[in-house]
Amino acid sequence: MINGFINQQKHHLTFFSKLLTQPLLARLALLLFALTQLVFMQPAWANSSNESSLPMSQFNFQGYVPDSKQSRKKDEDPNLIRIHVDPQLYWVLNQVIDSYQTQHQSPFRIHQGQDEDHANLLDDGYVFDLIISAEMPYLESLHRKRVTSEIQVLALGRLGLWAPKETVRSTSVVTLQTGTVGLMPENSVYYRAAMEVLERHELNIKVKKRLKPVTVFQDLYTLIEQKEIPLGFLPWNRLVQAGIEQRREVLKLNNDHHGAIVHGIAMTKQGSSRNDVKEFWRYLHGPKGKAIFKAAGFD
Repeated sequence: MINGFINQQKHHLTFFSKLLTQPLLARLALLLFALTQLVFMQPAWANSSNESSLPMSQFNFQGYVPDSKQSRKKDEDPNLIRIHVDPQLYWVLNQVIDSYQTQHQSPFRIHQGQDEDHANLLDDGYVFDLIISAEMPYLESLHRKRVTSEIQVLALGRLGLWAPKETVRSTSVVTLQTGTVGLMPENSVYYRAAMEVLERHELNIKVKKRLKPVTVFQDLYTLIEQKEIPLGFLPWNRLVQAGIEQRREVLKLNNDHHGAIVHGIAMTKQGSSRNDVKEFWRYLHGPKGKAIFKAAGFD
């Protein structure tokens, strides 16, 4: 490395010594040539500097880089409890696993994604022991295909309304402002629940032009926190996770104002043959698992 650096210095010194000994026109020609080389070299520099900003190079990258099925099976710990979980339940699942591992040594492999992400991973040859979905119909469809051996309700979600600039006593607070009303992504059960609440209180027509569903790549909580959106309907567990559920600008909505938000879990055929998976299943549905879900804002 040192020799390479010294050689590079000598090359540049040689170029400039030649430049100084040339007539004026020759100097200009050499300078033009050097500038041309810099222009063509710039994209290479740009690529190397931008490479570290690629999503998969970031610490919190949640995706995955596909590899071969053969190498994955070879390298994977056979004792892993393999779980696919919806993003809405990722945080509370980690709470349960932390509690479980105080008494058990089982390692876990967790993939976070929606139902379509799980389907894609199955097509890529990934194997799971447990599947946690935001909605039961997806698990029921897997059960009909005999992918799973058992499905069960895991928790009931609740909906919250957060308006940082107001004291929120009812949903009518959305009429006190003229700004955007944030909603979860349109394919989310929490989006449908919010729309049902607005319709039930005859607010859907009044605020229709102000409604803005976020995309799956956006965090509605962060957008409201950073004042990009003044208020919005969010999963109650997200507000509990942030520790603001007791504030006066937050309202927990009655669960009879919208259809039930049912989160489910399924045990796959592969998982049903493993005692450690069945033991974790029992823990999830036992007193300790249920207490963690309740403390996280689920019913």
